[in-house]
Order: sequence, then structure tokens, then C-alpha cells
Amino acid sequence: MSFKDITVHELDAIEGRVLVDVRSPGEFAEGTIPGSVNVPLFTDEERAMVGTVYKQESPDAARRLAMLTVSPKIPQIVAEMETLMKKGNLVIYCWRGGMRSYAASTFMSLLKYPVLRVRGGYRAYRQRVMEELAAYEGIKSPLIVLHGMTGVGKTRLLLMLKERGQQVLDLEGMANHRGSVFGTIGMGEPHNQKTFESLLWESLQSLDPNRPVFMEAESKRIGRSVMPEWLVRDKQAGVHVFLSASMERRVERLIEDYLPHDDQHIVAGLTEALMKIKKRLSNEQFATFQDLLTDGSYEQFCSQLLELYYDPRYKHKLQEYNGEMIHFDAEDLGDVVMQMETLAQEIGEQRQKERGVTVV
Repeated sequence: MSFKDITVHELDAIEGRVLVDVRSPGEFAEGTIPGSVNVPLFTDEERAMVGTVYKQESPDAARRLAMLTVSPKIPQIVAEMETLMKKGNLVIYCWRGGMRSYAASTFMSLLKYPVLRVRGGYRAYRQRVMEELAAYEGIKSPLIVLHGMTGVGKTRLLLMLKERGQQVLDLEGMANHRGSVFGTIGMGEPHNQKTFESLLWESLQSLDPNRPVFMEAESKRIGRSVMPEWLVRDKQAGVHVFLSASMERRVERLIEDYLPHDDQHIVAGLTEALMKIKKRLSNEQFATFQDLLTDGSYEQFCSQLLELYYDPRYKHKLQEYNGEMIHFDAEDLGDVVMQMETLAQEIGEQRQKERGVTVV
């Protein structure tokens, strides 16, 4: 064996790594190490067939079937990995560091390519994430928590702050869900809990405790994902900022986010989501919303949806926060970004003074 095995803890120190998950597409979709590329040795059907032979016949028969199944694919697998090698150091893994990652690593080693294999595979990574998140006592960085009515631009603001080097926890991005009944429109499948926890854990590793972290005042559940209890407590204890913008600006942003063009798939998704809130609307209101979508009157649809559904619900939710709120006008997100950075600097300097760190 000319390839090298490493632990999940040693992964942290590998610069320019290219993670290669050789499990089946179904396994990959269920959960993977963030940033990984899927180069499957088996399809989902082939994996199931090998498993059946293992149980009903013998391990030897299953290994033989696996070899016969993979052999014709070796040139294609190697070609994919050669392409990936141009981006960095290959780190290969499967479910538990077994035969699939061993076979893939061997293919590359026979060609004298330097590769690494994760001992324990994805199972070891998942175990580490679960253990460390369970033991986590809370974010040591000061938290700045963003509030505001739907469409005010909270997610846009987080992304703008992140681009400018600020520390951000984009929980909606981690969940791949906007946190509402319309939250999956145009985003594909929401992430499951495994993926959410992996992305959260990865984000936590890079936080500087002396610098504030921006996050949105999300509900505990975001799509299919649930925040850990310590993050709910940290959110409550953070510095709370309320963003406001005109109805016209909010509608404009919603249309840009949800309906950048007249995509019939998106319109169908909106219609399906509308059905989920039917019981919260009068029959007349529901019929009006249906007519507006059918007519393509999206601006009117958004404004009425905000007025009749989202705003009343958000005002009720806002009652959970009884402390002081800092108010910012988010009509121009460029202006509010600058104000947020000033606020972050002030909070960061105060935190450093409290810890006895000299502020330069």
C-alpha cells in the first residue's frame, strides 16, 4: 500500500485538499463532508445488489461481484480523479474506510499518484461532528442578530458582510431553506440535519472569539434542520438589530429573489406553497392569491402576501424578544452594511477590552 491513511483530525491540517467521496450517489446525498466531490464506485442499485449477495451468499461472493462491477469503470474513475488532482491533494474516503476507498486509493497509487485515505471514512467524520457539537458550550464571539420583516434583505446583508470579511453564520444557507413555507422556492431540496450540522460545525472552526458574528434571528427549525439548544440561547443573548424598509423595496427584493424571471416551475412551486397556508386565509383571500399568480401579477401577489400573512406572523414572533433593539434603515443595503461594520468594530473593541486585549 503506497497511499497514506489519515484520521479525521489530521484532515484539518491538509492545505489545498480535494475531498473525494467514493460512496454511491444516494449515500452522498444523505450526508457527506462539506466540499466533497462524489466519484462513486457503485450506483445505488449496484451497491444494493452487492449488499444482497453479501447477506444471502457470502462475503467472498460479494467481493467478487464488486470487483466485476467496478473493473470496467476503472479508466473513467481514474480520469475523474486525475482531473480533480489539478485542484489539490486528493483525500479519498467511503463509509467507514473500507474496501471502496481502499480500491480507489489503490487505483491511483498504482499510477504513482500521491493520495490520502480517511481512516474510518465518513462515519468517523460524522461521529466527530456529533460529539463536538454535543459538547459545544456556545459561541465565544459576540453575536449580532438581525431581525426584520420578510423581504427586508437580511440574507442579502449577511452575504454582503461575508464578502467584506465579516464573520457570518448563514443558517438558511446551511439548511438550504429560507425558513418559511415558501422557503424552498428556487433552491432545490432542503438539507437534512446531517448536512446542516456538518456545515455549522465547519463554520464554527474558523470563528475568531474577539470579532462579532452576524446571524439572522431564525426560528429553531429551518426547513428540515434544527438548531442546537446552545445556539438558540446564544441568539437570545446577542445584540439585536431591527432592519426596516418600505413595502415597495421589500416586494422588489422578494421578486428578485424568488422570481428573477417568469419560470413556470417557480410559479408552480409558489402555487403549491400557497396551498399549505390555505387554512390561514379566508376563501376570498385564497382565491385572490390564486388569481394573482395565474395573471402573473407578482408584485401585487407579494405585497398582499406580506400584508395578510407574513407581517402579522412576524410581529407575533418579534414579541419573543423583549430587550433593546438597535434600528437601522435597510432601504439601501450598501449604507446599512457600512453601519453594521461600524457596529461590529465597536462591539469587537469592547470585547477585547473586557478580555484585557490591547486594541490597536
